[in-house]
Amino acid sequence: MRSRWLDIFALVALPAACSATDGDVADLAASEDAGQGGGYVADSAVWSDGGSGEDPADSGGPDSAIDVTCNDILEGTSTVVVNGETREFSVRLPSDTSSMALLFLWHGWRQPPMEFANTIVYDVPTGRWVPFDPNAFPMPLMIVTPFDTHLLPPVGLDWDISNGATDIPFFEGVLECIRGQFTIDATRIYSFGFSAGAVFSNLLTAHYPRLFAATISESGAWFNDRAEWSDVLVGGAGGLFPIVQWDWPAFDPADGGNVLLTHGGPGDFASVISLESANRKALTFLHDNGRTVTECAHTFGHTLDPDLTQSMYYQYLWAHQLGGPPLAAMVPGFPTEEAPVGATTCRLHP
Repeated sequence: MRSRWLDIFALVALPAACSATDGDVADLAASEDAGQGGGYVADSAVWSDGGSGEDPADSGGPDSAIDVTCNDILEGTSTVVVNGETREFSVRLPSDTSSMALLFLWHGWRQPPMEFANTIVYDVPTGRWVPFDPNAFPMPLMIVTPFDTHLLPPVGLDWDISNGATDIPFFEGVLECIRGQFTIDATRIYSFGFSAGAVFSNLLTAHYPRLFAATISESGAWFNDRAEWSDVLVGGAGGLFPIVQWDWPAFDPADGGNVLLTHGGPGDFASVISLESANRKALTFLHDNGRTVTECAHTFGHTLDPDLTQSMYYQYLWAHQLGGPPLAAMVPGFPTEEAPVGATTCRLHP
């Protein structure tokens, strides 16, 4: 079939991705129908195949169409054919699939996708890294882990982080197939990335500024911020040169957006980039571009933050719904400078 390119989001007629509330997440869950999440769902006008007659570019994504062939999406590994190429992604489904929120997971460079998905959050009682539970979110949660194509510089780092030309159509195709087979709350679509996966997730927010209710970027970077380019340099015969040619859309502050950003101190270094430096620069860049940032700093280096629990992540995501007001205070239960958790402290940058 032919993709309609996210004209669904132009139909939402809501302001930029913002938080739903600064109140208790449990109160939010209790006040909403767990099957609806209080938002627009895939079988409503938001996801209508009829379209709105508006330019698809108005939805915040590219206006070029792609060819997508959808296969049945099941628990486990599924495939989609995008522009003639078969791509894989893994799916975890909740027990109730009648209406779901949607979370994308993007792994780091040279990291097996399912290893990432299955060890994404540290479980303190068992003392081990575990996957997200799709039944533990306040509403049913579909979790999608795309598989990369092992790209190398200067094209990318597993993911096409230079401009997205390889992986953005893949993302669009997966989303198109999901919307055709499931009822998804279009106000509760989220993205979580680590390292190169965080960079690609951040690139997606530049291409689709009105798609995600919130994103989580752990040890990532934003390369529509020229100040961060200098953090990705390697030595050569003629001095320093960039390993990737960045071509990202600029942010529009009017779009807003919500980011949970983590960085791991001086040891947060990956091959040719200081993610500690990039994330500190990103704070100013994101603020100047209308993004509301929850920053969590730890000292474990280049890794996922082991002090952030599944409950914390889920509280953060649930507090953000497309079209709501931005956070006015830290999400309850998060580490703070006054009450750190382990080596992690968090701050809100409104």
